[in-house]
Amino acid sequence: MLRINARRLLDDLEALGEIGRTPQGGVSRPAMSPADVEGRAWFRARVEAAGLEFHRDGAANLSAVLPAGDPTAPTLLTGSHLDTVPNGGRYDGALGVLAALEILRTLRQACLSLPVHLEAISFTDEEGELQDQLGSRALAGTLTARDLDRPRGGGDKLAAGMRRLGVTHQGMLAARRDPKDLLAFVELHVEQGPRLEAAGIDIGVVTAIVGIRSYWLRFLGRAAHAGTTPMDARADAVWGAAAFVQSARDLVIARFSPGVVNCGQIQVRPGAFNIVPAEAHLALELRHGSEAHLDDMEDALFNLAEGLAQVQGLTLERELVARCIAAPLDEGVMGAIERAASRLGLSHRRLMSFAGHDTQAMSAITPSAMLLVPSMGGTSHNPREFTRQEDIVNGANTLLHTLLGLMAEIK
Repeated sequence: MLRINARRLLDDLEALGEIGRTPQGGVSRPAMSPADVEGRAWFRARVEAAGLEFHRDGAANLSAVLPAGDPTAPTLLTGSHLDTVPNGGRYDGALGVLAALEILRTLRQACLSLPVHLEAISFTDEEGELQDQLGSRALAGTLTARDLDRPRGGGDKLAAGMRRLGVTHQGMLAARRDPKDLLAFVELHVEQGPRLEAAGIDIGVVTAIVGIRSYWLRFLGRAAHAGTTPMDARADAVWGAAAFVQSARDLVIARFSPGVVNCGQIQVRPGAFNIVPAEAHLALELRHGSEAHLDDMEDALFNLAEGLAQVQGLTLERELVARCIAAPLDEGVMGAIERAASRLGLSHRRLMSFAGHDTQAMSAITPSAMLLVPSMGGTSHNPREFTRQEDIVNGANTLLHTLLGLMAEIK
C-alpha cells in the first residue's frame, strides 16, 4: 500500500517550526508579518525543489500543483494555512499544508497518472490576524470590498501587510475560483481539543464546522450611591449580567450540548468602587453545528436574559457583532475519509469542529470535509501544542488515501 515519506514530512515540520520560533518554544508567524513572508519563501523553495508547479493567486494563497495529463480536468484541493497566532504552536495549520505537499511529492515519485489536477494550498490569514479566513474566502468568492475596507485587524495594518506581500484589494477580490473547476476540498488538521486523545481514537471525521454568533448584551440599570442605597432598592446592572452568565452556562449544558456559550468580556459603567453600576456590557458568543440549533439556542438565551433583567429591575439591549454561518460538510468526502482510515487499520469517529477552519469557506463552493488527528492534552494556540509523530503520519496517510479514493471515483 502506498505511503508518504514520514521522515521527510517530519523534517519539514521541524524546519518550518524554526521560522518565527519564540523563546517559549512556540511559533509567531502572523499573517503578512516578516516571519510569514519568510515561511512563504521556504514553502516555495520546497515546492520547486520537489519539481512541482508553484502558483500564487491575487490573495497571496500559495499552491503546489501536480497536474493531470488532461489540462481540462478538474482540481482536487487539499491544504490548510501556514500563518499562526502570536506565540502559537507548530502544528495548527502547518500540518495540513505540509502533509498535502508531501502527498504530491509521493504521488509524483510513484509516477501515477492522475485524472485530476492535485493542488496543495496554503491559505492566507486563516487565523484572522487581519481578516478572518481571508484567503479561503477570497478563493470562494465570499470576501467583499467591505471586509477589506473594515478589517478586524485594522486598516493600516492590513495595508502594510499587503504591501509586504505585493497584493492589492483588486487582486484579492479577483482571486475567486470557478466552482465548476473544483472536484472537492479536504483539510487535515490537529484537533485542538481533547476528544480524540481521551477516547483513544486515531482519526476524527468532521461532520460540521460550527456557526458562531457574537453579540453585545447591555444590562441597563440605575447609578446610585453604593453606601446609602439599600440593597433591595438597587437596579444593579452587574447583578443582572452576573446572573445571566451563570444561568446561561447551566442552560446550554442542559439543553444544547454539545453547543457552547462564552461570555468573554464585561464592561461596567460608571466603573467606580462607590457607585452602583448603571450599565454592564457583556460580550456573548454562541457556537453550534447547524443554523437551526443556533436559532433555538439564541432564542433561549435571549429569553433568559430578558427574564433576569426584569427580575433585577433592568432593561436589556442587544447588538449583533458578527455572524459566521454553520457549515455542514459533505457526506461523500466524509465517507472517503472513513474508508481510507479503515483501509489503514485506524480507528475513526465522527465529530463536530468547534473551531473555525478554511474548510468552512470552501464548503460553500465545493464538496468539502476535514479529518483531525489528536492533540495531546487538547492544547492549541499555545507553545505546548503537541501531536505525536505517529498521529502526524497516520493523518497524512489517511489524507493520501482519501485523495486516491476520491480520484478513483471519477475514473
